[in-house]
Amino acid sequence: IPFPDGNLESDPTIIYGLADMGTGIIGTPLSRGPFPLDHHIDGVKYPRPHHATGDSAAEVMNACRKQAIKRFGGSNVIYGGAGNKILAAALGEVACSIQHKVGGAWDLCAPEAILKAMGGKMTDLFGEEIAIYQSDGPPRCNERGYLASPPGSEENFHEALAAAMIALPEVQKYRENISETVGSA
Repeated sequence: IPFPDGNLESDPTIIYGLADMGTGIIGTPLSRGPFPLDHHIDGVKYPRPHHATGDSAAEVMNACRKQAIKRFGGSNVIYGGAGNKILAAALGEVACSIQHKVGGAWDLCAPEAILKAMGGKMTDLFGEEIAIYQSDGPPRCNERGYLASPPGSEENFHEALAAAMIALPEVQKYRENISETVGSA
């Protein structure tokens, strides 16, 4: 994180994680926020638990946001950047992070390692292992997105989250569209 305090006055922060080994910070201690939580902290207009997503207006994301709130309560909080949303889950700022697609492996690699090293869980939007790093991964696997849940989540929370998302007709349609486009290419 080049500017953890949002300016050039502080030293950079390096957050690292090795799955099944642990995490650490080098440099300036990590201080988060206040944005976006300062806009959502009142607990009335934006009740907890918070579900982090981006601001995509895609049909699949609108359905995922509504389903997360319907199934688990709370409200949606907009976070920019896949890494930022995953870090929010790793730090327990949000109950989950949901995204329908990412730019590439660079969006997930480091944040996933940190999340998993801290005890969190991450799968693609369909509840399957992230395949974007694999040389034999499916085409367009960046469009499989991710679900991230924090360390200390209730047992089986991630599985319930994935099941709630995959049950949505919009998610099923999205999955079919990815597969059809690949098959016709």
